[in-house]
Amino acid sequence: MRATTVLARVPRKLRERPDEIAEAERGTISNILQLAIESFVQQYDELHPQFRADILEGLVQMMPERLSLTKGADIG
Repeated sequence: MRATTVLARVPRKLRERPDEIAEAERGTISNILQLAIESFVQQYDELHPQFRADILEGLVQMMPERLSLTKGADIG
């Protein structure tokens, strides 16, 4: 698998936890974040397609200006 760099803004408190976990596990922050992202994607993919569609539609209704790009996107 080819690696890519991801840049994200997160609250400082949330940013500190992966560092603490990486230190405790004697791993790197990159490995810890990769595991977290893989876990999130797996959980997301396991959702029933209609449930996922309902969640995305609810988000669009809550924040239409930020999620307008997902409205016509393939969510399956």
